[in-house]
Amino acid sequence: MKKYSKEKLKAKRGIKVIIIILSIIAVACIAVLLFSLFSKKIVFERIDSSASNVSDDVSSNSTPIIVNNLILGATYDKKWVANEKYYLNSKNGENTEVDAYSKDGKMGKYNVGKISKDTKTASIYTTISKQNLLNEYFAIASSDINAMPNPAKKVNNIDESYIKDVKRSLGMYRIFNMSVKITEVYDIVLSDLEKGYIIFATNEVNKGKGAYSAIVYVSSTGKSKLIKYNYINNKDNAEEWPIYSLNFVADLNQDGTSEILLQETKEFEVKYDVIEYKNNNFYEIMSSVVK
Repeated sequence: MKKYSKEKLKAKRGIKVIIIILSIIAVACIAVLLFSLFSKKIVFERIDSSASNVSDDVSSNSTPIIVNNLILGATYDKKWVANEKYYLNSKNGENTEVDAYSKDGKMGKYNVGKISKDTKTASIYTTISKQNLLNEYFAIASSDINAMPNPAKKVNNIDESYIKDVKRSLGMYRIFNMSVKITEVYDIVLSDLEKGYIIFATNEVNKGKGAYSAIVYVSSTGKSKLIKYNYINNKDNAEEWPIYSLNFVADLNQDGTSEILLQETKEFEVKYDVIEYKNNNFYEIMSSVVK
C-alpha cells in the first residue's frame, strides 16, 4: 500500500507540473495575441553600439566605410568606429586612399572626395575619385587583402524548403502573420568555418493580418537564425515598413570574417546596415539613413 501511495503521489505531482507548464504557455500565447492586436509595430534586431564608444586614438586613425557615397562608419585595427566619431576625429578624410568594390569585385584604388554632413538627418556623405560610377559600390581602407573573396551568389531555384526555414525561424512571430513569400535567397560565405544561405521573406499579399519583412540565415549545418524582423499591424502605415535586400557580403574590417551589408527601403527613406556575425549571432554594428 505504501509503494502504491508513493507512485500515486508522484503521478499527482507530475500532473501538477504539467498543468503549471501548460498554464504558463497559455498565458504567454494570450499575451502575444493581445500584443499583436494592440501593438502598431514589432521589430526584432540585435544592436551593438560599441562603435560609438571607441577611444579618440582609434577614431582619429580610422578610415571610412563608404556605401554608395554614404559614410556608414569607419574602421581601424579591426575595430568599428561610428560615423559621427569618424567625422569629428579622423585625420583620414578627403584624399584618403580607399579600395572600391562593385558587385563584380574590386574596381581599384581611389581617393575619398569632399566630406559633408546633412544637418537634418546627421547622415555623412562623400564621393570617390572614380569617374562615371553608375553601379552600387562600397569602399574601405586600402589594402592588399581582397575584402570580397566570396561574393554572394543568388539562388534561382527557390523551393518549399526555404519557406520551411523561415517558418521555423519566425517561431512565435508567426502568430502575427503566418503566410510566407520568399523574395530572395543567396548562398554566402562568412568565413572558412561559417557558410550557408540568407533568405529574405515577407508575407503573401492580402494574407493574414498586417505585413512583415524578415531576414533568416541558415548555416551549412542546418541551424537557422532570425537576423531581422519588422511587422506592422496596420498596412495603412506602410511608410514605416521596410523591404529588406542584400547589398554585399564582404570583410569590411579585415578580421577574416565577412559582414553583411543590408538595405532597408521604406517609402520615404533608405537605411544601410552593417551586420556582423559574432558569438554565434548577428548584430547591427552601424547604419545610416538617406531621406
